[in-house]
Amino acid sequence: MKQPELGKKIIELRKKKGLTQEELVEKCNINVRTLQRIESGEVNPRSFTIKIIFETLDYNINNESLTEKQRLQKFIENSIGKFNNQIQNKNLMKNSKNFFHNYFLAIGIIWFFCALSIVIFKLNFQTKEILLTIIIPLAFSIFKKFTQSNSSELIDNKMEEN
Repeated sequence: MKQPELGKKIIELRKKKGLTQEELVEKCNINVRTLQRIESGEVNPRSFTIKIIFETLDYNINNESLTEKQRLQKFIENSIGKFNNQIQNKNLMKNSKNFFHNYFLAIGIIWFFCALSIVIFKLNFQTKEILLTIIIPLAFSIFKKFTQSNSSELIDNKMEEN
């Protein structure tokens, strides 16, 4: 633990025990000014001084280390969770890209045949025919998306069984 957290922790523990600085100093056999400077965060005490103070205050420094380990573990778990979310978002974007790729590919093919039929058969398209050329590729893309999802799920299930 580093300053100023160390000083704050000693003040907190001392007050919980109901001790004054003078009483703590007597029990620890250290100088009053030293304790004042430690509590104010002015100095970094020697490790054996910290150990004596914490032993007097019945505080186990290993519990603090465990808490730090738990915080670190929680931070790592949160970081992994965020990383997984980013990967899932990337997969979602990839799936969306495939969906729109299929959609625009189907639109292009249908418009090609429409243009070809206009030239060959001298057809005149109405609004409903133009709307159908947009809706049909959309239906095709949705169908292809769901069949890809189902087939990939079937493959995953078969791999899990083996």
